[in-house]
Amino acid sequence: MFVALSFSPGLAASSQHLQLLMIGNGQGPYFAPAGKNSELKMEILNVARDDVYLARGEVYLDPSLGGTLQLIHSEDMGNFHLSHLQSAIWTFGLTMPTYVQAQNVTNGVPQVAISIQIVYSTANGLRQSEQGQFVLSVPGATLRQPDYSIWFVGVGAIAVILLFIVARLHTSKKNRT
Repeated sequence: MFVALSFSPGLAASSQHLQLLMIGNGQGPYFAPAGKNSELKMEILNVARDDVYLARGEVYLDPSLGGTLQLIHSEDMGNFHLSHLQSAIWTFGLTMPTYVQAQNVTNGVPQVAISIQIVYSTANGLRQSEQGQFVLSVPGATLRQPDYSIWFVGVGAIAVILLFIVARLHTSKKNRT
């Protein structure tokens, strides 16, 4: 779903074509509970002098914090036309996976980073994309705890070796006397 908005020409343009902004309570937080469908809104502002045609919106997430982004939502935008300093509001339903890991907790709610990519065409037909990173509060996500077991095994092995060496030295010293 799109809504076109016009802005006054007083905004400064940048080198990029699009500015992506999540719409929520001020600067957030944006909530998307794990395993549920949430409605999110994004403002897509054309800050370039050229017209652009919005082709596709895609949302990526690394649900297991393994370093691999996975596409969790993709939506055709029907080549929606934006002139200079016009914006569109993209309202999309985002279904968060049931199992999501988060690295941090803010105000008691786990948070995850999502990447949103907008694919568009310029007036001359060149296909490009603009990407933004956003933080979502995800009630129901599990907090990823650091795995210290490898450290315990390593430190334990070193401690056993050191104890063995000390005991061996102590025994050999007793045998000499």
